[in-house]
Amino acid sequence: MTEDHELVHQVSRAADRLCHLMWLFMRSEPEVRHLAETRQALGFPHYLTSRLGVIDPALWADEVYIAPRSLIAHLLPRCAALDPPAYVDQTLAAAGSALSRLAPNAPLGALSDLADRIKPEGSLPVGWARWPRQGDGPRDAIRDAMVIREDRALGHYRAAASLGLTPLELLALTAIWRGQGAAGLSKGFKWDESEVQGALEGLRQREILDSNGDLTGQGRRLREVIEQLTDEWAGRYLDSVSAGSRFGLGAELDELAAGLAP
Repeated sequence: MTEDHELVHQVSRAADRLCHLMWLFMRSEPEVRHLAETRQALGFPHYLTSRLGVIDPALWADEVYIAPRSLIAHLLPRCAALDPPAYVDQTLAAAGSALSRLAPNAPLGALSDLADRIKPEGSLPVGWARWPRQGDGPRDAIRDAMVIREDRALGHYRAAASLGLTPLELLALTAIWRGQGAAGLSKGFKWDESEVQGALEGLRQREILDSNGDLTGQGRRLREVIEQLTDEWAGRYLDSVSAGSRFGLGAELDELAAGLAP
């Protein structure tokens, strides 16, 4: 792995650790759980509203790749009732409070600087980049992490699309690549089983999966290319970081990620 690719991964790790303070998925911080329980928004309504409330609800189905459009349409009235912009602010405040408790001395300046270097494309990265900071360091760090994370996610799905994969095919391929299997896509993300099987069949026809549903050599190479293209996209803003600053930046990002280790 080159020095630039390692730095891209350090940025991604730090941003992901901060973003997951918001969602009650990898973490379940009491400040965020209290908000979701009080507003009766546990589960997908909380995840969707806190993440997508920075853009027009009419765009939500276009920006969610992990779940079928039918699920978004079903949940949208419930999410809209939460007042999405206000809910974003409330979630940022709750996650910022959790960050202050968990890592009161965490270095946060690096992510702010990096978020400002990104020239975002796509509705969701642009929406987060335009979301105002409030002068509250921990809260604003969550916002900056979301800019970085959504920018990387856009590059990831664009990379997969450029190689002929649908979002569901990418989800299935990634689940198998991680050793998790594709069964959770229908249970956890509410995809219809027939849609999942159709995606798997498409991967088999392209010899990305073998007849047993395991990755072929071609499939592994394809998944590696997706990661490479994603890193190139996510690292494009590092060109403006001086070589002398990169070591210190990497150490700061690692310190931040370590302070939030699950």
